[in-house]
Amino acid sequence: MIDKKQLTKDYKSQKQPAGIYAVHNKIDNKMYIGTSKNLPAVVRRFEFTLQMENFPYQELIDDYKKFGKDNFEIKILDELELKNETEKEIDTELTSLEELWIEKLAAEGVRFYNKKI
Repeated sequence: MIDKKQLTKDYKSQKQPAGIYAVHNKIDNKMYIGTSKNLPAVVRRFEFTLQMENFPYQELIDDYKKFGKDNFEIKILDELELKNETEKEIDTELTSLEELWIEKLAAEGVRFYNKKI
């Protein structure tokens, strides 16, 4: 017989992929850059929060309504290879990696919804 409590406990103890993601406006190449300790959850949550107009950046919500969902995509830019890092170490690595991606994308002419460069 399946032990549902054990399955739930096992699921919660699994480390999810952490990394950097971008919500990309394909019309004007503008991006929202973010970090997550659970990339699959970000992918699932992104469209829902924009449709509900509950995203933290109004400009992104406005563009999403103006251009439509087909002109936006979520991209996983980078994933951390997690071993036995603490939460603080993961946070530090994510912050550093995010800064590197912002510098790289800014040099390519990308504008951002959430980062002023």
